[in-house]
Amino acid sequence: MPYVSKDQLAQAREMDLLTYLRLHEPEELVHFSGNTYTTSTHDSLKISNGKWCWWSHGIGGSTALDYLVEVQGLTLPDAVARITGPISTSHPLPRSTEKSSPHSFQFPPRHADNRRVFSYLRSREIDPEIINHCIKHGQLYEDAEHHNCVFIGFQGERPRYGALRGTLSQSAFKGDIPGSDKRFSFAVPRQAGSRGTLCVFECAIDALSYLTIIKAKGQDWRQANCLSLAGIYQPRE
Repeated sequence: MPYVSKDQLAQAREMDLLTYLRLHEPEELVHFSGNTYTTSTHDSLKISNGKWCWWSHGIGGSTALDYLVEVQGLTLPDAVARITGPISTSHPLPRSTEKSSPHSFQFPPRHADNRRVFSYLRSREIDPEIINHCIKHGQLYEDAEHHNCVFIGFQGERPRYGALRGTLSQSAFKGDIPGSDKRFSFAVPRQAGSRGTLCVFECAIDALSYLTIIKAKGQDWRQANCLSLAGIYQPRE
């Protein structure tokens, strides 16, 4: 039987119905009025303000997962797989409690394209030229299993760091690839510190947002020097 982990279930619950239909079933989405939508299959089902209600059946919810189970009749594992991609068919093996060694650092497999990553970053208002620049220079791609953004940091030409950012919503999954070395976190250009003033940010998306802003002001964003600290901070004593 398919196994749904707590992380997969939490990730699936992040997606609202309107976002799901726009990404996966755009032919089902019908604009009703204002910020209200319905579906071509069920005209009594209304979607508005992050929630949905199937009035003729007296049921509703706030997530795409609720809709797939309650309206389309999918099992929970099938509904989760529809949102997040394929899931495991067996319970996971216990994880070792030992810390990852530097030799275990491995990037997740690449997806055939970067469409979901591109769409997610555009929803965060990142300029498309800047997104494509990072993809072209090997600093960004979409992973095959979870469709996360993978932001890569380099030591010279050697990848040494990977940040993961979920693409399902703006509050989605965040993390580092096990074995990542935060001393070589994501930077634009790939080796920050090579020119001019260094602009430091908490995460990769913050850095890309800054580049987008200066481009919108008519400045040459390629001359900027940006470094992500990969979430490193100094706590209060």
